[in-house]
Amino acid sequence: MTILAMSKLRAIAPKNVRLPLMDELTKVGCVEVGNSAARLAEEEWAGVLQKFIDPSDAERRLSVLNSARELLDKYGAIKTSLLSPRRQVTEQEFQDKTIVDGACAAADVLNELGRQLSARISEAGRLVAKKASLMAWNNLDVPLDIKSGKRYKIVFGVSPTAGVPAQELVNEVTSMDLAELALVSSDREQNYYLLLTHSSLHDEIMDKLKSKGFSVVNFKDVEGTASENIRQLELHQTEVENRRMEVIEKIKAMADQKDAIEHALDVFSIERERDQALSRLAGTQKTLLLEGWVPKVCEAQVAGILDSYGCAYQFDAPEEDDDDIPVLLQNNQYVTPFTTVTELYALPTYRSGLDPNPFMAPFFCIAFGIMTGDIMYGIMITLASWYLIKKMRPPEGSVLKRLLKLGFLCGLSGLVWGALFGGFLGNSIPAVSGAMLGREIALPPLLYDPMAEPMTLLIMALAFGFIQICFGLCLKGYKSIKQGLMFDAVCDAGFHLALLAGVALCLIDTNVGLSVMAIGALGIVCTGGRAASNIFTKLVGGLSSLYNCVNYLSDTLSYARLLGLGLATAVIAQVVNTLSTLAGPGFIGWIIFIPIFVFGHVFNLVINLLGVFVHSARLQFIEFYSKFYEPGGRHFAPLFNDTKYVEITIKEVV
Repeated sequence: MTILAMSKLRAIAPKNVRLPLMDELTKVGCVEVGNSAARLAEEEWAGVLQKFIDPSDAERRLSVLNSARELLDKYGAIKTSLLSPRRQVTEQEFQDKTIVDGACAAADVLNELGRQLSARISEAGRLVAKKASLMAWNNLDVPLDIKSGKRYKIVFGVSPTAGVPAQELVNEVTSMDLAELALVSSDREQNYYLLLTHSSLHDEIMDKLKSKGFSVVNFKDVEGTASENIRQLELHQTEVENRRMEVIEKIKAMADQKDAIEHALDVFSIERERDQALSRLAGTQKTLLLEGWVPKVCEAQVAGILDSYGCAYQFDAPEEDDDDIPVLLQNNQYVTPFTTVTELYALPTYRSGLDPNPFMAPFFCIAFGIMTGDIMYGIMITLASWYLIKKMRPPEGSVLKRLLKLGFLCGLSGLVWGALFGGFLGNSIPAVSGAMLGREIALPPLLYDPMAEPMTLLIMALAFGFIQICFGLCLKGYKSIKQGLMFDAVCDAGFHLALLAGVALCLIDTNVGLSVMAIGALGIVCTGGRAASNIFTKLVGGLSSLYNCVNYLSDTLSYARLLGLGLATAVIAQVVNTLSTLAGPGFIGWIIFIPIFVFGHVFNLVINLLGVFVHSARLQFIEFYSKFYEPGGRHFAPLFNDTKYVEITIKEVV
């Protein structure tokens, strides 16, 4: 339950073994590869090293494979559930080159089918657009490719419906000698016309029509009437649709390649990460300079790999000027899920030497349980978390796995506190039995009922907060002692604890409590400004430190949210129980009761779950961590087999 000690790795590796070496380091998953190419900016290295350049094909392969998978997801017959677990493969199967090569070949075929499908879809779109452009002329029995003669002119045209009314335009042209304008059709936007004029009058009539919004329509690649062309287009559409369906069927027929393609996606994703790590390295013509970080406990394992590939290497302790040391936390199975909460805030700095999770975990769990405070809600959270862990099999150490385990543990806490408070879907047992069965059955709390005794819950919440704040100060003192700063521990933690202890003792013996408070306050005033340069600023700093102790009161009052959230959950549950039993007993009553009761309590659990998690986390971040925590650490990011679609197992999969 600590921050693992890190060692700085420096290694010179033969360039010809770079790929198998990086693959082996990826398998063990405990080496973070640094940016040795940054040394090219240093004068003493610039003449020796050069940036390593090795073109990678992984990115292109991933693009091809992803396109193929998207086609199978869209058109393939095999659909996967969101909760489906990753497919298990052995390490030997994962490295099987024939599977990867087969997947790449299948992806090439699928992408070619995808291009054919896109061409069919584009062609179908063009046909639809062309058909739509001809529909307005469908009832016209004049060929659209008709040509004008020497003495007459034939023109197809349109005008906006918002302009001159169509009939008015027709009457104006038709009233002229040797001219005829026929309205073919109209829609919401345009009127469609056929104009026939004598050649001598054509230009004059066209000038008049254009001044009123008339424009000429030219038909390209069209022979015969509109109706004939529409029939041909419909036949062509049917043909294109049939060809499109043939392509889709070919894609569906390759649905069994999806597993292999996902397998290859994981392989090339790891290769991409490996190649990106290599691109950060510098080296000579025949060697590579590998720098990075390794947990001290893994030195022997990494050394064995480096030895096997003929590398020269050394492990060094972090130096004083190293300000980018990664942080890796090591906790037991009960504390590890709570690291998810801390990571939402920030990791501790490497040099702080204090992992807050073992100390925060019980407080978070208790706060979550008090605010949930219901047996059935706790059971639902626990069972849902357990089911998702078993069903989805998320990777060990992943955020999802830790979050689900956190839900499992916090659900158990909610169950326990629900038993202490007597909550089972609120007051469902007495409410439902009294209204629907005619005989009220009670579920007595093991401790007390918060709805009947809210002040008791408030006092308990404030006491809980007071204890956690004092514990945070104890951790502050412990951290100072661990760093050899005994006097700082007494000044920054001891006197503050004495002040708070005096407040608590006032509840037992006022005189004793005030005496202890006075000792603590005097100590804070005398030492709070000890870093100042003169006596006056020291005194002002001490008084300021004492004044800041008022924050302990506001921090303690923040824990009243345990009362607020706990009562909110119980009150909404009681409202649901009341609404669901309004129809009373009988067949109709039960028909109304079941959906309202089920939906209401699921809704209550869902809306309160987020609030309970957020407020439990807030109490840790603001009220607890502010007393001792040093945030700002950086995640340890080693190369490892980070797979999305398959799960690599050591043993043979049965």
